[in-house]
Amino acid sequence: MSTQPEYFSNEDHIYWMQFRQGDAAALGALAQKYYSTLFHYATRFSKESAFIEDCIQDVLLRLWDRRMYLRETPSVKFYLLKALRHQLVKSLQKKSLENYSLDEEQINNNEESLESQIISQEDWQLTSLLLQTHISGLSKRQQEALYLRYYENLSYEEIGQMMGIAPQSVANLLQYSLKKLRDCWPIMLWATFCYLIEF
Repeated sequence: MSTQPEYFSNEDHIYWMQFRQGDAAALGALAQKYYSTLFHYATRFSKESAFIEDCIQDVLLRLWDRRMYLRETPSVKFYLLKALRHQLVKSLQKKSLENYSLDEEQINNNEESLESQIISQEDWQLTSLLLQTHISGLSKRQQEALYLRYYENLSYEEIGQMMGIAPQSVANLLQYSLKKLRDCWPIMLWATFCYLIEF
């Protein structure tokens, strides 16, 4: 009975292996599969579409140039997200040199808040507004942890690697964030009830 991890048989692993062996079409398949995920994540750092596209392109070109030195990865999606995050920070720092030095913490402070990514526009406006208010009250790192965990479905270890913190710190961020959101739910449910009985 094989003890190989499950990911060794999935589609991503096959494409990754073929890409590392010099198959450009395999890299293209991975890029096509995850392009929207990468682009959506990058909008939290910048709203400039051309800039985001350039960063994604730079990541893909760098991967291709270094393909012979790359190792296996249990999650291609995580690898691409982490590579893009690094490229975004690097590019934003370079872009800011003309005016001031922009470090990663400053970038985090300028990220688009998560409420527009968590809340469907089809939700009732009242409930959405209340949830937006509470989410926007979280720190940017708490918002990013929520996004990576519940939108991109990354593990604590993967989130920790991306954000440069320990997995336990990720767990603490998520626990505190969810507690704050849970604390506001009774108010939100009452507001929704009042909204409904008006009709």
